Order: sequence, then C-alpha cells, then structure tokens
Amino acid sequence: MASVKSHWLFAPSKDFFEFNLKYLTYLGLWPKEDWSKPQRFLFEIYSMTLSVFEGVFLILTSIGTYNCKNDITALLTNLDKILVVYNFVMKALIFFIKRKQIKILIDEIKHSKDEITMSRNRMMSVHVVVISVLVISIVSAFSLLATYKQEMTIEAWMAFDPLIDKKHLILASLILAVLFVPCACRAMAIQGIVCSILMYLCDQLIELQIRIRALDYRPETHKQMRVDFNEVIKKHVRLIGRFFRYSNTLRAIFKEYFLFQNLAVTVELCFNAMMVTMVGFKEKTLLLTFFAYLSVALLNSYIYCFLADELIVQSQGIALAAYESQWTTWPVELQKDILIIILVAQRPLTLSAGGMATMSIQTFGQTLYNGYSIFAVLSDVVD
Repeated sequence: MASVKSHWLFAPSKDFFEFNLKYLTYLGLWPKEDWSKPQRFLFEIYSMTLSVFEGVFLILTSIGTYNCKNDITALLTNLDKILVVYNFVMKALIFFIKRKQIKILIDEIKHSKDEITMSRNRMMSVHVVVISVLVISIVSAFSLLATYKQEMTIEAWMAFDPLIDKKHLILASLILAVLFVPCACRAMAIQGIVCSILMYLCDQLIELQIRIRALDYRPETHKQMRVDFNEVIKKHVRLIGRFFRYSNTLRAIFKEYFLFQNLAVTVELCFNAMMVTMVGFKEKTLLLTFFAYLSVALLNSYIYCFLADELIVQSQGIALAAYESQWTTWPVELQKDILIIILVAQRPLTLSAGGMATMSIQTFGQTLYNGYSIFAVLSDVVD
C-alpha cells in the first residue's frame, strides 16, 4: 500500500486550491481568515466596488439595448452579448450566497489529508489562467476591431455621443472595458474553483480504486490489511456516501449554478442560430463574433459536463475495482465489507442542474438540442 501511495500522490492537501483562492481574493470574492477588522472592511469596500461595476455595466448596456429596439438585428446582437454578462453576474451572485458552504467544504478537504498528483495540482492553476486569457483576448480582439471600424463593441448608454470622433469612441470603450473585465475575471475565477473541486473528487475516486485493487490479503498481514481496508471504507463513505457530506454538499451548492449555466448556453445557442438566419453570410465580422462567443460558452459548458460525467464514471468505477480485487481469497467478514462497498457504489456521485437534469455529457448534448429546438419553433412562428 505504501508503494502505491508514494507512486500516485505528491501534493499536500493544503495546496489544492491555493492559486484559485488567491485569484478569488484579488477579485473581492474570498476574504482571508487571518485579516484584521480594518483589512476586512477595506476588502468589503473593494468587493462592493467591483459588484457596482457589474451593475453599472448591465444598466448601461440594457439602456443601449432598449434604444436600438427598432433595429431587430442590433437588438438581438446586443441581447446575445448581454446574456454572457448576465450569466457571469448570476454565477457571482450564487457564489456570494453559497460562499460559506463552499468554504466549509474546502476546509474539510484541506483537513482530510488527501493528496493529489503534482501534475493535477498545476492543472488546477493553469486551467483558470488559460480560460481567463482566452475570454479577455477574444473580447479585446473584437473591441479593437469595432474601434477600428468606428463602431461600439456593444450598444450602451453614455453621457456623451461615443460616435462623434475616435477619442470619444475610445473613451467609451475604455469605460466599458473597466466595467466588464472584473465581471469576466470573477466568472472565470469561480469556474476555476468549481472545476478544481470536481477534479479533486475525480482524482480521489481514481486513487481509491487503485488502493482497492492493491489490497492483498495474507494471513501474516491480516491486521495491516484490515487497517488499510478500513481506511478505504472511511474514505469511500466520506466521498460518495449517501448520507455524508461531500456528495450532498456538492449537490446543494451547485444546483442553481449549473442550472443558470445550462439555461444561458441554451438561450445563447438559440440567439446565434436566429442571427445567422437573419444576417446571412454577408456580415462576416458579425458572424465571427457570434461564433467566437458561442464557442467560449460551449467550451465552458462542456468542461462542466465532462467533469460531472467523469465523477459519475469514477464513482461507479469503485464497484468495478472492488469486484476486480482479490476478494475470493479473503475471510468471510472482509468479503461482506467489500460487498457493502459494491452496493453503495451502485449509486454514483452526480451533480444536478437545479434538480431538472443530471450534469453529464448527455446533458451537454441535450442542451444543444434544446437550443436548436427553441430556434426551430421560433423560426416556424416567424414564417
């Protein structure tokens, strides 16, 4: 058992979420416990300021969308872009509401003495950086292109006319950028911590399978084998036990989060399909914008669904690992214990999207189908 553990595990539990939690702190979402009252007060002011930025951005763009109500193309284009921001803001709001529960879960993980591979530990940090850079780069590229063409990236109300000259246009773009970037970075930071928790659970389930398969009963090592087996049972109960913390806590925390994620992708796909139908292939820049934003939204949704699907596969894999162990040579009492593990593992660890659907690759496909179905219905009604 020791050799298996030394081969598989490298990173201590306290380092699981270090980078992601720092990222959340920089964005006003995660205060530190050891801060003094003045530090916490300043942090709350900073956090509230970024939240005000999000609200101001939504107000300005909503007014701009209303002002272009007579131009159906501009209206749908703006709605498609604003939908992304609403998705970001709703995720941040849900995170604020569930932050205490998330903190309790992360603290339990940190004190669990679980470990992961160093490569996975790096991936937890790289993931959030790559996604953040990708989103900001795409938005920046299309903002620069719009500025070059003397257009607004997104229609928004300003106290001045941004289209008078290039200086006013650049000023308006900078104002929108200052308001938007914290919103986008917050959403990516939250995605990073959510994905890190899911990756952690997948790794622990894989490691648990390895430990189960490595159990080797011999009369001379009966006591040690019993100790190792008890540790396996305790960890399995802690991770996916029906009435225990991790599985129930995960479902309770993230059900609304994943519901808004799926709804946003469905509506955005519908909007994009409608715009492609209405605009055609003449407005290549506009179509490229739709495709870029939709691709990012689909990528984020796929990451969630993939990790949730991996949770199902790996939690079910516990039963297979138990069956493939050398249980036929074990004493009867140990065989009964391994049977309990197999029975419990029949109910996998799943994540719910608001209680309406189980997060999985199949759900991702269903989300795409729902978006296209809504588009087809709306298209028939218009025709």
